[in-house]
Amino acid sequence: MKSEKIVFWSVDSLIIKDNVVFGFGWIFHAKYEIESVRFKLSFINSTKFPPLYILADAGKSREDVRGSFKDQSHAIKPGYVVYGAYPEGADIDSIELVCSIADGSAIELSVPKTFINQHGSSNKFNQSLAVFRQFYYLFKRGLHLAHSRNFTSLAEKVVRYLRGQPKSVLFNPEGLSTLLQGKERENICLIVDHDLGGGANHYRERLVDSMIKDGRSVIIVTYHVATLSHVLILKNSRVNRRFSIPDVDFVLKVIIKLSVTDVIYNTAVSFAKPEEIPCLLINLKKRTSARLQVLVHDFFLVCPSHFLIDHEGKHCHLPEVSVCSNCLPENQQGFATLFIEHDIQKWRAIWGSMLLNADEIVTFSNNSAVLFLKAYPQIEKSRILVVPHTVNHLSGQLPKILNTDSLRIGVVGQIGFHKGSLFIQSLAREIGRRSSDVKIIVIGTIEATCDPQVVTQTGPYHHAELKGLIEKSGVNIFLFPSIWPETFSYVVQELMSMSLPIASFNFGAPAERLTSYPKGQVLNSMDPGRVLDALVLFHRKIYLGN
Repeated sequence: MKSEKIVFWSVDSLIIKDNVVFGFGWIFHAKYEIESVRFKLSFINSTKFPPLYILADAGKSREDVRGSFKDQSHAIKPGYVVYGAYPEGADIDSIELVCSIADGSAIELSVPKTFINQHGSSNKFNQSLAVFRQFYYLFKRGLHLAHSRNFTSLAEKVVRYLRGQPKSVLFNPEGLSTLLQGKERENICLIVDHDLGGGANHYRERLVDSMIKDGRSVIIVTYHVATLSHVLILKNSRVNRRFSIPDVDFVLKVIIKLSVTDVIYNTAVSFAKPEEIPCLLINLKKRTSARLQVLVHDFFLVCPSHFLIDHEGKHCHLPEVSVCSNCLPENQQGFATLFIEHDIQKWRAIWGSMLLNADEIVTFSNNSAVLFLKAYPQIEKSRILVVPHTVNHLSGQLPKILNTDSLRIGVVGQIGFHKGSLFIQSLAREIGRRSSDVKIIVIGTIEATCDPQVVTQTGPYHHAELKGLIEKSGVNIFLFPSIWPETFSYVVQELMSMSLPIASFNFGAPAERLTSYPKGQVLNSMDPGRVLDALVLFHRKIYLGN
């Protein structure tokens, strides 16, 4: 869709279900960068419910769009994803796509109702059109990737979308029990976890594999964001089934005839109505007498902004509750908008009750334990077990650093906002301002438009390729630019296992480990100019001995 040949845009999918909104699409301006993308929801009962803005996660690559607009320099990273909630009782009247432009202006674009798939809507024709649009654009993107012979990327995108989609609906709670035989109904572990990928999911997958090898069955309660559906997964050595379920209360009915001995909270990030999860876990423990273990992969138990990023987009360092009370209603970082009440004291009271019922609380670094206890001082320190992850799949693979003369900064991973994409953008600008010969190489992808003369990226990679990509790139100093206090970071541990020099900001588990790492550098500033100076000195220290 085009608007006056100045703003080019599309809403590929927009689903509304149970007061939750999820959508994706793309937008770019012909002349200027787009600084932010928001969805404005206006309600029929506007006197009670004023317009609500939901911030979209923008700056994502869209190969199909870039291929269709080769003459447009601002079409490089036009993709966005929007996910948030609005109050119960509010009826949507209209939706606008609002973008802030780098020239200081803002543009509002009306989203046609035929683009919106609103579950429960009486207009089934509009629903059907919206569903058709979603699959049409996914199919179109797939064709573009296939035409450009980007089969790896095509496969990854298709798998990511389809992997978590439930294949059937579990209508009868007792239906799950009928799939199990004999001792498969005994000694069951139930895990609550998101399905977004990343370190927490890798941890869960290894945990599940270990249990299945021991002959156990595992039930995973998760949430599929793309369809706004609660999902229940049953796994053992014989069964691997995925079902859509009505809500989290349905889980209590499912486990009545099963012997659940372990309940594990991995993370509830991305769940709609996340405040329901603590009550579910407490009731599961009461009904089954199971052992409840809480794993701290992020800070969702502390704040709905699970990366501890405030409404200004900065790490908050866990201030006084009064500061949090002012921040949370304005905070649109991460999945904060899914907690409609925006009351930090209520949030911590709800999750605090679950923590008091937990048999074990596990963090993966001392730093996470300290932050956790700062938010919940009523919890005894002895109840928290610190167990760092083990990373051994890359041990012994030491890359050869051939280029040591010129500073080449390596950044590893999929670098979105919370991983420091805007900081890398600012650092590149500082390098350009100084006319320096320093380069930044992203081994992976970055969700920000950076000066191509300074920043290059390899694209998605597999772990087995990392050593070769490092050698080929010419990188000699690594920067871990995450702007939140990571609870562990596999990337940092992998680079340390490869005996590579790495720097990070002065917070979180990475800084904790780099303090005692011979080739580590903890940065005391997040100012791009000072960071560049520090990295130049770090490079000289490592390679030039001064």
